[in-house]
Amino acid sequence: MCPACYINGLLFLIFGASGAFIANNAWIIAASVLFTIAGLVWMYMAYNKNRGSGGLKSNVRNTLVYLAIFAAGYITAAYNTHDYFKQKYSANSNWSENT
Repeated sequence: MCPACYINGLLFLIFGASGAFIANNAWIIAASVLFTIAGLVWMYMAYNKNRGSGGLKSNVRNTLVYLAIFAAGYITAAYNTHDYFKQKYSANSNWSENT
């Protein structure tokens, strides 16, 4: 099982699709197309690497465990940094009035 391969492929697909959706520049569209192609290639490589070993149930479970670990870290970091920015900008709320 290669959950990192699936996660890399998924991230490439997400960045490629979101970049193509919000792009207004030809270079960004080109990068989005390359990210999308890279995502499809990563997904194909992950499928070929795991063909016949591990089973679908084990593969899905391992991938979900790694995604849950990533999500827990992301939520923890977002919660901690939200407090930081909330305090930083609430202390300077009168900044526009002083300039």
